Amino acid sequence: MRRLLGTVLLAVVAAAVTPAAVAAAAVTEPRTGPAQTFGIRLVDVPVSEAGNPRALQYIIDYLPTGTTIHRRILVMNHETRTAHFTVYSDAAQISNDKFTGAAGATRSELTGWISVQHPAVTLAPGASEMDMITIKVPPGATRGEHYGVIWVQQEAYARRTNGVGINEVARVGTRIYLAVGTGGAPPTAFAITSMTGSRSAKGQPSLVVRVDDTGGRAVDLEGTVQLTGGPGGSSAGPFPSQKIITLAPGQSGNISFAPPKSLPDGPWQAKVTLVSGITTTTATQTVQFGGKLKAAHTGLSLIVWGGIALGVVVLSLALSAILLRRRTLLRRQASGRHRTLV
Repeated sequence: MRRLLGTVLLAVVAAAVTPAAVAAAAVTEPRTGPAQTFGIRLVDVPVSEAGNPRALQYIIDYLPTGTTIHRRILVMNHETRTAHFTVYSDAAQISNDKFTGAAGATRSELTGWISVQHPAVTLAPGASEMDMITIKVPPGATRGEHYGVIWVQQEAYARRTNGVGINEVARVGTRIYLAVGTGGAPPTAFAITSMTGSRSAKGQPSLVVRVDDTGGRAVDLEGTVQLTGGPGGSSAGPFPSQKIITLAPGQSGNISFAPPKSLPDGPWQAKVTLVSGITTTTATQTVQFGGKLKAAHTGLSLIVWGGIALGVVVLSLALSAILLRRRTLLRRQASGRHRTLV
């Protein structure tokens, strides 16, 4: 009974569907040719993930082995003509800070668990249709997080003016982050390990932040940087990250920020806040966008330190002179006693 409940506790995404929202939620591959569009939208979200913005875009779940789940997707045709689509699962990987879906129905352990109710869909202009994705995790499934993508694909044959025929392929999709195991979902955690400021030859300041995925789930990271304590006590920002990066557990990557060219070199106190879904982390560090970062103030100037060093030398010489005079006096006293005894 518990396993059955795990398959039906779903929240329905009630947000309006627009081409822009679809693009923001999709893994895409562009095509050449006329400006025609189509999209895919995730409809069902686990109740446990209802407050997670990532779960509104991607299929994200944690499942024990032997569990089956169903997720509805909405396939939309925004084109001005009737279009034919294929819907299928594909392998995916996370590398170089990116989530990349394979092209051409590449198989993986995860894709072997997935079935699509309607692999072929035909839609009139402006029409849409629900499709059902079923994921059945077998008892012997490999523990850990698995990655994949559900593609909606359209193929079109085009003949160029030179007579050469080209088969054009366009895809949009939604990612799958599926963790398999026992004992509860692994934690989501990431840490900021360093911040480096620089300025290009053209004067563009840049802040590169190094991040480690220290948890058991993949993360899609974006964020802001707030600058304070600048020249004359100035502040600037917050500035958004230039792009979203994706890291798998154990991976490290760089997320960058580009403040305006007018920003002084600093030094600045940079407060970086990064977010993945409902998980947030913050770190603060002194950075500079040009020249060398000044050393931290020690509390004493070089002149004072020089005076202290000179004083130590003078004191050492004085002590040496006192000890030498004492030894000389003791020798004279010993010599006088020796003559008296003789």
